[in-house]
Amino acid sequence: MKKQIVIIGLGRFGSSLATTLFSLGHDVLAVDIDEKKVQSMATQITHAVRADATNEAVLRELGVANFD
Repeated sequence: MKKQIVIIGLGRFGSSLATTLFSLGHDVLAVDIDEKKVQSMATQITHAVRADATNEAVLRELGVANFD
């Protein structure tokens, strides 16, 4: 079953997790404050967004409550 997953942080673990989940057929939204990390992941997953995930308003705006 295809899931919609949010990954917060695109360090080594987050990047690996995001690409693995995407390769398994899931929709992946990755969030990181580092533009270089977001750019490097943009073509490898469904969506990559530069944002401050410590800001609750930003997470609401991204709609993370609607993800699995």
